[in-house]
Amino acid sequence: MRQYYWLSRDLSEALPAQPSGSGSYGSFDSTLISVSTLRSALVLENGTLPQHSTYQDLANFFHAHPNATGVLVIFADPSLAAQPIGVISRHRFLTWQLQQQRWLEALSSPLETIPLWWQETQSYLLIDPQMPLQDVISLILERNPSSLHEPLVLREPEGASIVDTSRLFAAYTRLARSEQATLTDPDVENLRRQHQLILNAIGEGVYGVDLQGLATFVNPAATQMIGWEAAELIGQSMHKVLHHSHPDRSPYPREQCPIYAAFQDGIIHRVSEEVFWRKDGTSFPVEYLSTPMRDEQGNLIGAVVTFRDITQRKWAEAVLQRTNEELEQRVRDRTVELRQANEQLKELSELRSRVVSMVCHEFRNPLNNILLSVSSMGRYSDQLTPDQKEKYLLGITDNVERMTQMIDAILLIGKVETKGIEVRPSSFDLVAFCRDLAAELEPEPEHRRIQFACRSKQLPVTLDKQMLRSILTNILSNSIRYSPAHSPIQFRISKRNQHATFQIKDQGIGIPPEDLPYLFEPFHRGRNVSNIAGTGLGLNIVKRFLDLQHGTVKVDSQVGSGTTFTITLPIHQGVAR
Repeated sequence: MRQYYWLSRDLSEALPAQPSGSGSYGSFDSTLISVSTLRSALVLENGTLPQHSTYQDLANFFHAHPNATGVLVIFADPSLAAQPIGVISRHRFLTWQLQQQRWLEALSSPLETIPLWWQETQSYLLIDPQMPLQDVISLILERNPSSLHEPLVLREPEGASIVDTSRLFAAYTRLARSEQATLTDPDVENLRRQHQLILNAIGEGVYGVDLQGLATFVNPAATQMIGWEAAELIGQSMHKVLHHSHPDRSPYPREQCPIYAAFQDGIIHRVSEEVFWRKDGTSFPVEYLSTPMRDEQGNLIGAVVTFRDITQRKWAEAVLQRTNEELEQRVRDRTVELRQANEQLKELSELRSRVVSMVCHEFRNPLNNILLSVSSMGRYSDQLTPDQKEKYLLGITDNVERMTQMIDAILLIGKVETKGIEVRPSSFDLVAFCRDLAAELEPEPEHRRIQFACRSKQLPVTLDKQMLRSILTNILSNSIRYSPAHSPIQFRISKRNQHATFQIKDQGIGIPPEDLPYLFEPFHRGRNVSNIAGTGLGLNIVKRFLDLQHGTVKVDSQVGSGTTFTITLPIHQGVAR
């Protein structure tokens, strides 16, 4: 009956002595070693992701575990962990990342949402701890050549684990070589042929060295990666050939090399942040595993080195890092935008509350006046003279007009807040426009107080006429309202450096210093206005319209002496289409 080495053997320990008379191929001892020893020998990996994880979770896993061969995808129910849904190798993960656009679109999606990738995840080789090693090797070689670098999944009662295929091949190769001494010539030839087939099939580079660090065998994948022929390497110092320098080209002393340490301390060494050098003098980043070899008596006789080119992985990690940084920056930018929007919403909410409160207050007075007038006219209608009735009616009209102006102003402010109003420039003569506006505000020539002046006879501009009319009307009306009946109001315009300057100076009651910081706030009125009518919205509209046109306003005032407003506007706004 044929006997085999079982997968559960510790492949890094010395081989047991052969029974006398053994001679047929495969007549290995079948002694079983514990699973705990197996874990030590094959460096089993137990990284897992729940079934509904996203591709971002997958990227985070490999970023957090740079040496991981792969990760198991398991059911959400822990009791089902012994039979994983699938396995995703690092190689497969990096291949997916190379499809950059698709990868970025998939980041936030669960693993199951991309059918092709999910199908690849579910295609894996599951092995049992008691399965003969020879059968495992045969199953691996029967797979698609592109799948040879995919890890195996070892099923155990306490849960599944990942086994690196290259590691398994290297261990099998060491066993095969150590048995050659006890086999007959035909058996040796058969074993050597199978050994060579395995080495040729492995996608990772594999080579062996003796105690002097001289190459004893090199597989085709290794020669292809470093640019040497196998015949050129046998008997050569592999450290001098491919591991002589650090990435910065500084010398790498042999005594510091983890590869040589393996056959000095008898410990497996795994490294993922070094480079190997090609024959043409270029280097490439590698991940390698140096496993000590022992003879039948347990003596160290060399090491088997398995390595892979991780250039693509490094590139993908850099892309992932850059993508993560870009995403983090977008999140930071979006957070700032949301914070600013939140602050604006808070300000808008506070403004609404103030507006509602102030509107209620401002409307109460004219409504009370209207109610009083209507009540007086109704109660004393027979006793009132026609002049008295007319006076009451004029009062009602004035109060209605005041409320109408207030409603119009509030609606206008609302339009500006919601960007429902746009600057619509047109070309016109500013001198004629301002002269006509002053005349409109004081239609009776004998009572005119506005003294208009400009050194230019004409001043062509391209501005929003309606906004400019509102700005100047508000300020001139305030000067008229808050100044003595016959005091003059100076209204001057000038041009300088493609900007028009408007100066409106009165001799009115002035603005208290403590009111100046709040002058352009809605519904704010100076504390010295007494019973002078006003809504407290005009200057707020002035400021908003100036901001829309990139203008500025400056206020100089002294209580009891008057106020000067200086407005500056670019004279040529972009013409609306």
